[in-house]
Amino acid sequence: MTARRVQATVLALVITVLAVFGVAGHSRLSGPILWTINDTNGVHRDDLIVAGCWLVGIVICVLLGRSPRPPGDAGSGAASREE
Repeated sequence: MTARRVQATVLALVITVLAVFGVAGHSRLSGPILWTINDTNGVHRDDLIVAGCWLVGIVICVLLGRSPRPPGDAGSGAASREE
């Protein structure tokens, strides 16, 4: 596994933990309940915002982990062939 994939994986884990805390918390900014799960829990408007931001972050992590290194990046081999 390359360093770039490790970094993308760690970032994805951090984003996921933050999203869980964002959804699990409750504040006056949570907005109205859109779907009721039980008497004390439900999906609020801000939960959808957190889920959307999480999805964007995970897509970026996947793209970073799958993309090749840019030309001239250290360790790509291009600089070592020129020497």
